[in-house]
Order: sequence, then C-alpha cells, then structure tokens
Amino acid sequence: MKTIIAAALGTTMSMTAAWAQADFPTGPVTIIVPYGTGGSTDTTARAIGIELEQIWGQPVVIQNQPGAGSMIGTTALTMADADGHTLLINTAAITTAPAIQAELQFDPIEDITPISLLITSPYVLVGGANVQSTDFSGFLEEAQTRMMFLGTAGPGSSSHFMSELVIRAANLPAEVVHFSGGGEAQTNMMGGHSDTYISTTASVMPYVNDGRVKALAVLAPERFALLPDIQSSGEAGIEGVDIEGWVALFGPGGMDPALADQINADFAQAMATASMQQMLVDNYAVAGDLTPAEFAAIYSRDLQTWDELADAIGLGN
Repeated sequence: MKTIIAAALGTTMSMTAAWAQADFPTGPVTIIVPYGTGGSTDTTARAIGIELEQIWGQPVVIQNQPGAGSMIGTTALTMADADGHTLLINTAAITTAPAIQAELQFDPIEDITPISLLITSPYVLVGGANVQSTDFSGFLEEAQTRMMFLGTAGPGSSSHFMSELVIRAANLPAEVVHFSGGGEAQTNMMGGHSDTYISTTASVMPYVNDGRVKALAVLAPERFALLPDIQSSGEAGIEGVDIEGWVALFGPGGMDPALADQINADFAQAMATASMQQMLVDNYAVAGDLTPAEFAAIYSRDLQTWDELADAIGLGN
C-alpha cells in the first residue's frame, strides 16, 4: 500500500510540475538588459521579445539597467524570484566583470542560472586612422615599431580582457586605454585617440562596412566562414586568443532545471524564426545550440579564465 501511495504521489507531483511548466508564463516576462538602449544587445533582446510574445501569449518587457560593466542589471536579476518571469540577456561581460569587481552583491555561480547560449560570434580586432596595416600580420609588424594603444569599453570588459590576451600572446609593446563603453571606444579610435578596438561582429562590422575602421583580424584559429576575407589570428601565428564572444540568457539562482529547460526551448524556437535568422546573418553571427547544463559549463569555464587573467595582470579582486 505504501508503494502504491508513493507511486500515486509521485505521479501527482510530476503532473503538477508538468502543468506548472506548461502554464508558464502566467503573466508578463521582464527581460533585463544591463546596457543602454540602441546597442546590439538591446536590439537583440527587443527582437527576441517580439517573437516570444507570439510564443507565450504574454507581454515581454525589456528593462534597461546599464552600468558597472553590466553588473547593475545582473545584480537586479539575482534579487528576482526564480519563477522565470524575470530574466537577463547579457554578453560575455557577465564573466569578465566579476574578475575585477571585489564588492559584488551576488555569487556568480550560486545566484545565477545559465539558461541558454543565444548567439556566438568571433571577436574582431579593428584598427582606426592611426593604423596603416590592412591585416593582422601587417599590424603585428607595425606594432613592433611604435607603442600601440588598444581602446577598451572599460576595465573588466570583454574588450579589455581580449586586448590583454592579444598583447601577451603577440608580445606587443602596447597599452590599454579605457573608455566608458564600446561606443566611446570606437569613436575615439576613429578620431585617432587610440589605435584599435576588439569586440564582436555585431558591434564592429557596421563600422567596417562603411569604411570608418579596418578589420585586421578575426581572433580565431581559422578564418570565419561569414567573413572569409578577414585574416585569422591563427593564420598570423598567434595562439591563445581564440575565445568566442556570445550573448546569452540567464535566470536567478535556484531556478528549477525543468523550467530552465522549457525556457531554453522557447528561446530556441524564437531564434529559429525567419526574422531572427536574418538578424544573425546581418550581424555575422551564429545561433547557439546548447542545453542549460552545457552552457553552464562554458559559463563556469569563462569565469575561471578571466579570473586567472585578472590575477596575472594585477587586477584580481
């Protein structure tokens, strides 16, 4: 009898969980974007939100909370209920900023649930007016003749850490120059106040395509299929800088794995729509295809990678 009762209870609980998942969302879903409006992450989130409203039949509210290297918005996520109605779309900055910010109000592992790797793309090194070279091999030679200044979107940003990787891997006589965001970094580079900038394809390719900057390298072992005319860092003999950029989805810590799986599937459905596929093509990017557990492994690995780099350059928290 106990076995029968236990089995019945287990079945009831499974049905209840399945019903709760099927019933998600029960109201509006807020997606926090830890950057200002108009940037590539904000644009991506708003485009996905339109598709999700069709899938969920509920409003999707994009809430911009910029500042502190994306940590203000990320902190807000960790304070929300883990019921899936508050989510975060962030870039790889969510793994770089904790490496140098000693007074975070949350634990990057315990208080955050990685849900979905939405978009991946390589980092691209671009040069401004001061750089005479047109490819990475030429840039490496030019960099041995004078001090190079690599602009970043701020301390602890992806552009900062990728610049530090390039300096070390290529043994460049160079320094990083911090600006208050990617837009300011690119503007200053185009104005001759720094030499280069590193970011993902969505951020830099519009400036490359209109001729305002030069694409010097895709930071990858081989050429990127969507940008076949740009030399790879591997071709130029530089290794150890082939870390992909990404945009991903997160929930608060403690989220039910079954709910995370469902939201992962819903976002995959949204990313598969014609409009989102066209956005990927326009931004020279590729859709992610990982389970929450698989993405969590990448998230943890990147946290460790940047933490070790921060220590190596004397910026560890």
